[in-house]
Amino acid sequence: MSNGELLINNLSLKFENNIIFKDVNLNCSSGSITIIKGKNGSGKTCLLQCICSVIPKHFAGIVEGEIALENSKTHSPSYFGYLMQDPDKQLCFPFIEEELFFGAENLKRDIDDFNTDYEMLLEMFPVLKQEDIETSELSFGQKKILLFSAMILKNPLIFLLDEPSAGLSEDYRMKFVDLILSLKKKGKILIIAEHETFFDNIGDATIWM
Repeated sequence: MSNGELLINNLSLKFENNIIFKDVNLNCSSGSITIIKGKNGSGKTCLLQCICSVIPKHFAGIVEGEIALENSKTHSPSYFGYLMQDPDKQLCFPFIEEELFFGAENLKRDIDDFNTDYEMLLEMFPVLKQEDIETSELSFGQKKILLFSAMILKNPLIFLLDEPSAGLSEDYRMKFVDLILSLKKKGKILIIAEHETFFDNIGDATIWM
């Protein structure tokens, strides 16, 4: 398995006797975008949570199969960035500045690389400059932008995006596309769970749940 490759072999999940999905296989290489399609309730969110070990570490579930990254089955939190569908369930801090920088502060990124990302995000999303604004005052779309920006500043290898276009304006959706494509160019692995068609034309592979 080459560096930066994520392999998922025969992954299955069930809660007690309820099978959520069965025998999912994925091979995601560096610089790739994989789209996970399916109706609401088909298990897309649960698949993302299994990949980054939210299930079963934080939510009980019986997971079978293999998830391997860079010849290792050990999951480091710095490998993954997970954007939830509902930003209100993910925001942790009362002010933009705290939310934006907290995750990145402890990861010791190269300062020039960090500043390049930060300046790009400020140019795309001027709301991020208003660091003393309370996160509760932001719109739904602005909250998503804040969380995605904070994730980019943490610089994970793998981005897991759950229904990222939901609740966004057309302008924000297009900017999300720009960010996703820029991350692809950097060699990131992106897995997008989406029941709409907005991201279909930028995916390298599509699987159906």
